Amino acid sequence: MRDKALTLLVTIPLIVQLAGCASAPAQTTVQERQAVTQPQKSKSASPGAPAPKGFVENVALGDAAWQAQDLDRAIYYYVQAVGESPHDATTLAKMGDIEDSRGNAALAETAFAMAHSADPKEPRIAERLARLYLQRGNVDGAAQIYVQVLAVDAHRARALDGMGEVYLARSNYVQSIRYFDQALAAEKPERAAVLTHRGHAKLRLNDLTGAEADLRAALAVSPREDSWRYLGDLQVLRGDTGAALDSLLNVMDTAQAFNEMGVVFMSHKNYSAAREYFGKAIKASPVWFDEAQKNLAQADEHLKKNSG
Repeated sequence: MRDKALTLLVTIPLIVQLAGCASAPAQTTVQERQAVTQPQKSKSASPGAPAPKGFVENVALGDAAWQAQDLDRAIYYYVQAVGESPHDATTLAKMGDIEDSRGNAALAETAFAMAHSADPKEPRIAERLARLYLQRGNVDGAAQIYVQVLAVDAHRARALDGMGEVYLARSNYVQSIRYFDQALAAEKPERAAVLTHRGHAKLRLNDLTGAEADLRAALAVSPREDSWRYLGDLQVLRGDTGAALDSLLNVMDTAQAFNEMGVVFMSHKNYSAAREYFGKAIKASPVWFDEAQKNLAQADEHLKKNSG
């Protein structure tokens, strides 16, 4: 059933060209996903016209399957519904939401792009598509969508936060912080997310005090994985490796935490410390830790060049 559903999904008209290489992931919250799809009812393609009976039945079956966490069956029924009403933005967004929730970024992006094409004025769908673009490295595509959303409503918290992430990805940290400030001042921002993003930007600017304040404020709202990771990175830069390990252990195992600490040291050209922590990562891992082995080799190469 799943193979048939996915085949149908990728043959629906309006499929867009997928973005290229992926970058650091941008998290999507449960609230953000639910705001796009779950509260809405699917509509027929022609406003005012009754929806085809088969469309209504398939959407109802898909909704029931989704609620029961039978995601393959939900996708199957939604695809059947879209076959009868190809431009139903809400149903397309539901498919994108499901695929996003289980890590199928390319299919999620395709479905949300189709939903956005079907209803370009719906800001929640536009923002989800922009978020997926950021996840997959299409920074310019995300920026274009966020600009369009803000042109209609200059105070949308998610779009302001998204533009901050765009400038963060472009290494314009000062401008990114301006957008994060605006997002926090907007109505009902997702404070944990925005504070984490602003803390990350401040970390990149080496404003460790400001970054720590934002990251701890974010963690007081919600224990996000990226908040703990950025806090751990910050503590490494401060030289407090014990606290860094404690922070990182909230979201990863010991071997991964040591490897993360080594990466931070290496990014700041402290190759001796990096080598030490990559070695710790290898020793702490119960299996072959390929990433740490490669990082150790890179640290050794840098040390060899510097000694020569």
